[in-house]
Amino acid sequence: MKIETTILILFFLITTVKAQVFGTQVIIEEENISLRAWEEENVKNYSGVYFFGESEAESSLHLFIFNDMVCAQLEKGNWTIKNSKIIDWTKSYENFTNVKIKGNQFYSDQSNGEFVFFEVANKKYKGLKLVNPPVQTGNKGDYEIGSYSKFDEIGNYFNTKTTIISLNYLNKMDKEELKIMRNEIFARYHYEFKTKKMSEYFIKQKWYSGYHQNVDSFLTEIEKENIKRILNIEKNK
Repeated sequence: MKIETTILILFFLITTVKAQVFGTQVIIEEENISLRAWEEENVKNYSGVYFFGESEAESSLHLFIFNDMVCAQLEKGNWTIKNSKIIDWTKSYENFTNVKIKGNQFYSDQSNGEFVFFEVANKKYKGLKLVNPPVQTGNKGDYEIGSYSKFDEIGNYFNTKTTIISLNYLNKMDKEELKIMRNEIFARYHYEFKTKKMSEYFIKQKWYSGYHQNVDSFLTEIEKENIKRILNIEKNK
């Protein structure tokens, strides 16, 4: 009984900050945790963050849904090592391809799964059950469940991640605001700015740290469209 309890604590991590819960297939089956389909009439209700793993194996899958666009982005951390010394913990991002949601089923080239409800310690959770998750915590080929959370809205213009901004909205902003809005997209990916003005602005933001030289591959289709729109408006200001 003590061994089972210890394993459960290790694999179902609950933090007071984000109520983060995740589970591997082995533990879910051993503890007889029931799963049932999480079904939504509006697919946009699946938008949010799904947390998998813990510690160095922790990752999160961010789902951005706007009209017919579904963007799934994996965030994970890595230790930066220089001259055999650990320098820092840095984040990297990978965009899933051919992402689709049909009913409560999730499809992509990287991993497939389904949206589910599950219960741990008499608390009910929403989650995403992924087969062969990109960052494998359990046995190879097993599924893992990541718990759902709303977005942590970083920055002043977080809507550039979730929505394609209307031209009317952008036209009401001045050139300086547009420039900040556009560069905030890159800043959220820890882009290290080359210009003094942008570097000085973002270094003052508590959430920012710059270490990536190029973040183009991190951008989602929603962000790419917003950058294009903002640039076009900026040119006419």
